[in-house]
Amino acid sequence: MNKVQLIGYLGRDPVIKQRQNGLEVAILRLATDSFRFSGEGDKKKYTEWHTIVVWGQIQIEKLRNYMIKGSHILVDGSIRYSTYSDTTGHAHGVTEIHANYLVDLDR
Repeated sequence: MNKVQLIGYLGRDPVIKQRQNGLEVAILRLATDSFRFSGEGDKKKYTEWHTIVVWGQIQIEKLRNYMIKGSHILVDGSIRYSTYSDTTGHAHGVTEIHANYLVDLDR
């Protein structure tokens, strides 16, 4: 099973793009925090940044109308890994969360 649930804050306004086939896709940057103890016993906060990909008109309309930078949201989806080569031929790995649904926790 490939299932991910994240709760965090949007780091910027959603970026909504129109594809060549007319469908829209939204890209989100989501910050999640975790706390761990350092070697000295101090509690330290760590922030992870996630790239979220959203398909589907209903979810994109929800983003467009209600979610902005700083919104507190829940994302349910799956992890997708891919690679691409840049113009110099160097390979890069990409990790994205493809959202099945979003919940606005501020509402």
